[in-house]
Amino acid sequence: MTETEPGTETDAEGDRPALSVIMPAYNEEAVIAATIGALCAALDAAAIAYELIVVDDASTDRTAGIVAGLAASHPAIRPIHNPGPNGYGHAIRRGLAVYRGDAMVVVTSDGADAPKDVVAYAVKIAEGHDCVFGQRFGPGSTVTGYPPLKRLANRLANRLIGWLAGSRYRDFTNGFKCYRRIVVDDMQPLVAGQFNITIEMSLKAVLGGWRPVVVPNDWTERDGGQSSFRILRLVKPYAATLLYCLTRHYLMSVRR
Repeated sequence: MTETEPGTETDAEGDRPALSVIMPAYNEEAVIAATIGALCAALDAAAIAYELIVVDDASTDRTAGIVAGLAASHPAIRPIHNPGPNGYGHAIRRGLAVYRGDAMVVVTSDGADAPKDVVAYAVKIAEGHDCVFGQRFGPGSTVTGYPPLKRLANRLANRLIGWLAGSRYRDFTNGFKCYRRIVVDDMQPLVAGQFNITIEMSLKAVLGGWRPVVVPNDWTERDGGQSSFRILRLVKPYAATLLYCLTRHYLMSVRR
C-alpha cells in the first residue's frame, strides 16, 4: 500500500479496523515472538478488529525475520521497516504514517505492557472516550521489576509535568496510551524522535482539550534482551519537548 501521512488514509470507513497497535522494535529477537503471540491471542479472544504494525527500527539481529514469519501465518500482523532516521519516536511516527484504525495504541515490543490492558483500552475507546491513558504506580496496577532509582525519577518528573500542564494525571512519560484518529490528527506535527515522543503525544492531547479516561495498567520488566531506554540521556530531550508543547499551546491560545 502507499504510505501516507496520518489522517490521509483512503480506506473506506467500513474497511478500517477498530484498533491499530503500533509496536516499535529494535533488536528484540529474544522476546518479540512471545510479545506478539500474547498480544494477538488476547485481541483475538476479545474479538477486536485490529492490525498490529510492527515497526522494525533498523534491527541488526533476527527481529525482522521473526516478525515476517509470524506475519505469514497471521493476517493482522503488518511488518514495517523504518529506514531512518531511527529512534523510538521516529519508529512510532513511521507507524502513524500507515495505520488504518479508528484508534491507535503504542505498545512496547519487550512484553512490558500487558495484553489485557490493550483490550481494556479498546473497550474504553468503544465506549466513546477520546483517548485512554495508562496509570502505573497507583491503585489497581501491578509493577514488577521497575528499578527504584528510575521509579523515583519517574514520579518526580511526572508530577512536574502534570503541574506545568495543569493536569492531575501523573504518568505522562508512560508511552502506553490509546488515541482516537481525530486526536492523533490534532497533535500533528509530531517532532520528537526518541522516547520524548511519549510526553509530546500525551501533552498535546491534554493541552488540546481532549479528555482522556485513565485506567490502571500493569508493567513487567523484560524477560530478555536489553532496553534502549536511558534516563540521563533523556533529561534534555524531555525538557525541550515539554517547553515546546507548552509554548505551542500558549501561541495557539493567543491566536484564538
